[in-house]
Amino acid sequence: MRVTDLSIERNFLYNIFKVEKRLARLQDQASSGKAIIRPQDDPIGAGRSIYLRHDMAVSSQYQRNMDKAKNWMEQTESALSHLTNVIARARELALYGVTGTTPPDAKAAIAAEIRQLQAEAESIMNTTVDDRKLLTGTMPEWRVARDVMITTDDLGDWWGDMEATFVQLTEGLCPSDGSEPDEAAIQDALGRLDQWLDKILSARAENGARLRRLDILSEKAMNMDIEHQRLLSNVEEVDLVEVIVKLKSQEAAYQAALAAGARLIQPSLLDHLR
Repeated sequence: MRVTDLSIERNFLYNIFKVEKRLARLQDQASSGKAIIRPQDDPIGAGRSIYLRHDMAVSSQYQRNMDKAKNWMEQTESALSHLTNVIARARELALYGVTGTTPPDAKAAIAAEIRQLQAEAESIMNTTVDDRKLLTGTMPEWRVARDVMITTDDLGDWWGDMEATFVQLTEGLCPSDGSEPDEAAIQDALGRLDQWLDKILSARAENGARLRRLDILSEKAMNMDIEHQRLLSNVEEVDLVEVIVKLKSQEAAYQAALAAGARLIQPSLLDHLR
């Protein structure tokens, strides 16, 4: 069967275009370092890339939520620690004031300091963070994982009883009606202060457990982010050494195709007569 010059030219150009297309793709991959330049380069890989990037964005949002929750709970721990010191100081003063050997003027001085401790305790209970009450009121909630919501306890019911304990202790030490100090009232207030210390320490322990859980979730999220980065790299990025080797091979094939075409398509006598 006779093969015409036109057929030879068409086959030659078709093969050249195919080589040029492969060469252009390899050049794009070598210059960008990406295996997927356009979705049509690898539709399955492009879908996988979108899925992984979505998971990374969700994980990043969870991480930001965890940072906010940790900041809130660390502020809570700081406030409760300060409150512990206030109650412990009030208890120390109560132990000194409950003894019968303490003179009335010393008990009056103790009562004055306890009033200041009461004001400080109230200030702690009204601590605000980001224009929100830290220990009382509606507590914020944070989604820190797909099915995990975390929050803190509302301690709004504490202040009424705590204030009553301070008032009882102050009145026991230095009654407002000018009567003698009431050692029984002081002793009772001392017992209530011990209860408050236990209650605050219990709240701190629970808050600490939440912080520990956040640390575990944060570490898990960081490990998942590293794994997502690895998987995304496998999908999107190329092995530059392999790409360069293929690029050199395609360049050689391209030059060989051009040389072969030059030998196949020789000028004829008619070309010189035109």
